[in-house]
Amino acid sequence: MGNFMKKLTRTHKSLFLRMLSILLTCIAVISVSPSGAFGQAVEKRITIDFKNTSVRQIIYELRKQSGMNFMFEDSQIDKMAPRTLQLKNVSIEKALDELLKDTEYTYKITGNSVAIVRKVENKQVEGHTVSGVVTDKNGDPLVGVTIVIKGTYRGTTTNIDGKYSLAGIPADATLIFTFIGMDSQEVAIEGRSEIDVRMKETSTEIEGVVVTGMFTRRAESFTGAATTFKREAILRAGNQNLLKSLKNLDPAFQIMENLEFGSDPNRLPNVQLRGQTSFSNLQGDYEGNPNQPLFILDGFETTIEKVFDLDMNRVASVTLLKDAAAKAIYGSKAGNGVVVIETIRPKAGELRVYYSGDFGIEAPDLTGYDLMNAAEKLAYEVQIGMYGPNTAPGVITAYDSYKKVYDDVQRGVDTYWLGKPLRVGFSNKHSLTLEGGDERMRYQLGVSYNNVAGVMKGSERNTLNANTTLSYTYKNFLFRNTIEFTRNWSKNSPYGSFSEYTSLNPYWAPYDENGNLIKTFKVHTGYGEGSNFEQEVYNPLYNATLNTKDETAYTEIRDNFSMDWSISKAFRAVGSFSFTRQESGSDVFYPASHTKFAKYDENGMSDRKGEYTKGDGSSQTVSVQAGLNFNKTFGEHLLFANVTWNMSTARTISTTTVAEGFGNDYMDDISFATKYQKDGSPSGSNSRSREIGVIGAINYSFADRYLFDASLRKSASSVYGSDSHWGTFWSLGAGWNVHHEKFLEGNAWIKQFKLRASMGYTGTQNVDPSQSRARYEYYDYVYGDKIGAQLVALPNDKLKWQRNMDYNLGVDVTLKRFLTLRADYYIQRTDDLLSNISLPPSTGFLTYTENLGKIENRGYELAVSVTPWRDDERQAYVTLSATALHNKNKIKKIYDIFKNSNDEQNSSLDGSYDYNDGQPGDTEVLEKYLNKFTKPATLYYEGCSMTAIWGVRSLGIDPATGQEMFLTKDGRSTYTWSSADQVVIGDTSPKMSGTLNLNAGYKGFTFSASCSYKFGGDLYNSELVARMENINGQSNLDRRLFNAWQKVGDVAPYKVTVISSGSTNYTKPTSRFVQKNNELYISSVNVGYDFAGAAWLKKIALERLKVSFYMNELLRLSSIDIERGTSYPFARNFSFSLQATF
Repeated sequence: MGNFMKKLTRTHKSLFLRMLSILLTCIAVISVSPSGAFGQAVEKRITIDFKNTSVRQIIYELRKQSGMNFMFEDSQIDKMAPRTLQLKNVSIEKALDELLKDTEYTYKITGNSVAIVRKVENKQVEGHTVSGVVTDKNGDPLVGVTIVIKGTYRGTTTNIDGKYSLAGIPADATLIFTFIGMDSQEVAIEGRSEIDVRMKETSTEIEGVVVTGMFTRRAESFTGAATTFKREAILRAGNQNLLKSLKNLDPAFQIMENLEFGSDPNRLPNVQLRGQTSFSNLQGDYEGNPNQPLFILDGFETTIEKVFDLDMNRVASVTLLKDAAAKAIYGSKAGNGVVVIETIRPKAGELRVYYSGDFGIEAPDLTGYDLMNAAEKLAYEVQIGMYGPNTAPGVITAYDSYKKVYDDVQRGVDTYWLGKPLRVGFSNKHSLTLEGGDERMRYQLGVSYNNVAGVMKGSERNTLNANTTLSYTYKNFLFRNTIEFTRNWSKNSPYGSFSEYTSLNPYWAPYDENGNLIKTFKVHTGYGEGSNFEQEVYNPLYNATLNTKDETAYTEIRDNFSMDWSISKAFRAVGSFSFTRQESGSDVFYPASHTKFAKYDENGMSDRKGEYTKGDGSSQTVSVQAGLNFNKTFGEHLLFANVTWNMSTARTISTTTVAEGFGNDYMDDISFATKYQKDGSPSGSNSRSREIGVIGAINYSFADRYLFDASLRKSASSVYGSDSHWGTFWSLGAGWNVHHEKFLEGNAWIKQFKLRASMGYTGTQNVDPSQSRARYEYYDYVYGDKIGAQLVALPNDKLKWQRNMDYNLGVDVTLKRFLTLRADYYIQRTDDLLSNISLPPSTGFLTYTENLGKIENRGYELAVSVTPWRDDERQAYVTLSATALHNKNKIKKIYDIFKNSNDEQNSSLDGSYDYNDGQPGDTEVLEKYLNKFTKPATLYYEGCSMTAIWGVRSLGIDPATGQEMFLTKDGRSTYTWSSADQVVIGDTSPKMSGTLNLNAGYKGFTFSASCSYKFGGDLYNSELVARMENINGQSNLDRRLFNAWQKVGDVAPYKVTVISSGSTNYTKPTSRFVQKNNELYISSVNVGYDFAGAAWLKKIALERLKVSFYMNELLRLSSIDIERGTSYPFARNFSFSLQATF
């Protein structure tokens, strides 16, 4: 990464410095303002020239020049004599002094308000007198709140204690309470003399609307299946990252569990929304995950990496668009669903400073491991005959090996290798935001830093972000611009893969008697000839002491500009522009001393020891969008229409260089290499894609009862064949607000009862931009003075868009503030499925991209929330919520040519391979063997599920022989495994999955718990197979092996252990290792306290303080005992969170 840091271009350094300059300048401007709101109005200078002019008119001019609010009693001001004033560049105080000189009136300035009142009030004012206290949502008094009698200019402001008093008010009057940054409130007096008001901050998420990322729609008239989560709910569900919180809130948003890489902070998750729409084993054909939803951040497309690293404190809301009526506006990219993320926009008001800090630990979770200790492992080796070969040299070698291990065990050697590469990681993240402004100009400045220290020593991920948002309103125009700078750098652990440590025998000591690290261990194989009875195993701790490097980094600059023009009450024009530039790099270095090159000397490759892999990449995306909205009510008819045009272009460049031959372990720069990798050369790619589209959307409702939605998108993309550049996507939706019908009018219980239905086409475009084009590679072929190029990929001018047809039926019910219910039934059919097909070698090409089939997902979603107790006065509540998802997928059609892939995988399973060619059993050779020949193949057949598990049905272990018996397709028993007998033996898709949530609060205390569950699915326990049967005895083993078959008559779940180098003894996919995967997972628990209203807060200049304690990934209850996190362990997270507002 050091080299990459050096390569950070001058352009990016300049942009970063400019951004810092802007931030510092804005902060300086704010800091010198007494009130912090871009120069309060009281500092503005006044220049007026009036002759014999009414006081009311002069006040209007003062209000215009100062930007302040004026309150006065109309009848009295109108009685004042005209005034003559000539003032130049004076303060507002001076202007008011001159205006009210020699009158019975004076003025009072509070915040941004001026109240003109009588100097002395000697007589009783006729009418009603009202007084009270105005506070914020936390109960803190608000100073400077404007209170005006509706329909007049008469009013007052609150004092420093939030108190106010108004006399001479009609008993039937209405008071209007206003304050910058707060929602205004109208309160009818109704004869009362005391009225206390609690004001709410202006919401950054508009209540009762659905944010689609392209435009905002009224939720009341929206017919699509969309779920919105606000900031508070997201933070309650966890504080690790946004993706995990969404997983805890909605079962349709699925993070596929990675049993290999566990809690690796540098591993991006695999995300799906409502199931698979593409073949999962064809990921190499795609840019990323072919089933990944589209992510929209503040109206523009973004990457999952950006969302993964996003500061959660910036998120205002997230909306999941699931059906065609909701997502069809994104057309060709919306087939997998859309995740719309809105960040917090700046609010008007005095300068506010928000700080959020999280301080946590990552603790390894090794509950899935139950490995033998030193004495148990030695006893088992003796039991299975590892020390008893028949040849004379073998007897001597076996005795020596056994004696050494026995002596070490007797002297107490029992190494817990699993703990050697692990640590308790201490992580921290901080977020600081400054915001303020007035109704015309608002600003927001933010900086955040997130450090995640993984549980593998030396692994970490760091993200630094700086952003600034300026919002300016001029007449009917709103301009908003956000500039964002992100820098990410990460390191992988120098300790290697965790699987290396789970394989090491506990009777090996990592250090000798002098405390020196032991580089190699001797392991007795139990078979072979001569010296082959013993093999070397390398100590992975040794590599951790070397000068290795495994780092990645990226720098991203993003600028989003938007304009909103309110042409009239009905018409609104919007436009936006986005520019994103990212530079990325990776550096991986293994010095010559690394055990990776241990056999290079004997193979005559000493000059190639040491390896450096350097990757560089850049991407640039430009998007432009313009639209016109129409929104008008005609009596009981409401019509919303939108026309939008957008265009985008993206370019990605990447290069990779692998060099070898490093004479010194500390020469860790690629420039010190002596040669390229053997038979290799620098490689790279350069891809460009363009897209243009026109979207039309219309929404009609009658009396808010009968609803209709329609959208049409026409898109063109360079990704597809020349005959199919254009694609058409559409949706239709209908709804019925039953609760607005006359027969439910006046019903105190039913607040909402809506029926929804929709259908439409969307597309999927997570594909290689050059998949339809002919591709060439240049080699070292020279003809004359020309370098030759070879065609490596065939073009396909007829390649079509992959399209999804969605059907959705839904119902929404709300009963008072007690219960909400949402249910959806959906069908999603994928047509013209994109895939790479295998070609015969005689063609000269390996694969060809084609539209090959159809897939169907069918299922339902349920979400229910119940609030059995609520007490607003005590800020007390208890809310229980539960969600459920059932999804079933099926392959409806595949082309015959696709069956070649099935035949290839079956022939691989039937093959044999002798892995033990003089290499230790835990080398990459054995791992590749096990993956290729012993794990279930991914096979696709019409009528079957894409998540089906294929294998041979097992009849169990024969008590007489200890061998497994199988059931053939025609119902015969056999001892021979054959791919021809494979059938569906399970399905990884659960029958039901969902979430359970509890939220409670009482007088500032809060408690939240989020759980997830799934049941009815299956899992092929490949880790159990690897530990119990596909073994060579040279590595550490699971204690359950003592339950394996040992003698005639044993009824055992595992077959006899045979120490051999041949592949015939290895267990291949069998129903014996398919297990029901039922799970309850306590994902997040947090408790907190909000010190709102505490008197001591003001003494330390705080407006608000909240503390919380989170426990994430707390407990997993499962029907399967499985080793999880084989390459990188899972972890539990505990953190203390602090939120403060100054």
